[in-house]
Amino acid sequence: MQAENSLVEMDGFNKIESSQQLVFTLIKLGVQSHTAKCLVCLHVHGPSTSKMLQDNCNIRQPDVSVAIAELRRLKVVKLDSTAAAGRGRPSHIYQLTGTINECIVPFIEEAQDKITYIVSAITTLENLAQRNN
Repeated sequence: MQAENSLVEMDGFNKIESSQQLVFTLIKLGVQSHTAKCLVCLHVHGPSTSKMLQDNCNIRQPDVSVAIAELRRLKVVKLDSTAAAGRGRPSHIYQLTGTINECIVPFIEEAQDKITYIVSAITTLENLAQRNN
């Protein structure tokens, strides 16, 4: 029984560690940290409200809004509105549009586009420098 508990704890640690690695790697690719955190949080915790994202990601509401706008622009997050109980604005629940593997594709594609642009700029620069010799 104790061995099972430590295995569960170890498995939980691995999930946390791999989630952190996913966030850090997305940030290395140029993804804003709040966007990376919200994406991974939705993957780990499932459909979430803005308040849940604030609490789970430890970020402020305006940062959640900016992150969600970016994730929606990339079509990796969808929005479900639920009527407010009584008066007030409807509550929004955000969820990924696919698996985490599917949802990171736009980030990979943007990074690859940046690489292509940089390589092209380097080649152009080298060609210009050679002409001026």
